Amino acid sequence: MDRFPNQPVFDPDPPIDAGSGLPIPPIGHDEVNKGEDSLADGVDSAVRRGSANEPAPEPAARYLFSRISVGLIMLVWVVAGFAKISHMSAFVDIVNQHRVIPEQYKAFLWWVGPGELVMGLLLVFVIGSELRKPSGKMILLISMAATGGLIYYISLVDPVVLQESGCGCLSDYRIASGMEGMTRFFDYGVLVILMILHLVALFGPAMVDGRRRLD
Repeated sequence: MDRFPNQPVFDPDPPIDAGSGLPIPPIGHDEVNKGEDSLADGVDSAVRRGSANEPAPEPAARYLFSRISVGLIMLVWVVAGFAKISHMSAFVDIVNQHRVIPEQYKAFLWWVGPGELVMGLLLVFVIGSELRKPSGKMILLISMAATGGLIYYISLVDPVVLQESGCGCLSDYRIASGMEGMTRFFDYGVLVILMILHLVALFGPAMVDGRRRLD
């Protein structure tokens, strides 16, 4: 009796297939290959079914409106700072005409323009990767506080003086000066828009995340 009945017998001179001219495999060879192929197909099918059942990853939120808001705020700070640095003497003269800043603090006026440029450069990082981080929110809060301080400062300037001299935001360059009181209203309008942009930049990502969780 054969001790290994399922093991194919090696034939030193196997028959040749007339159609292909290749040796005919021994008995039992096809059965072994079919079993291995069936096992491989079953594993592949199980893997594909598992991949199909897994939920697709959600795309990362881009916070488009918040980033656009930060970009506009950054642009305002950079333009205002560059205008002051380019005409620093004119800016200091305009602030002196306002008669709001005490004499002992007027030396700090020379640092307003560079400070605005630094604020604009810091907001570049907020647009990129710091929008949702505490450091980015802190920069936005400082920028918002500076905007609120400028609103308060303009409210202290005499309307007649403000109409004649301008706010000095862009040094000696003035946009609205033709109509009576237009300078004050224009300055308030720009600053209120800036405050709204700050709110969008600060609370926009949280609103987007909350909506994604509800969906």
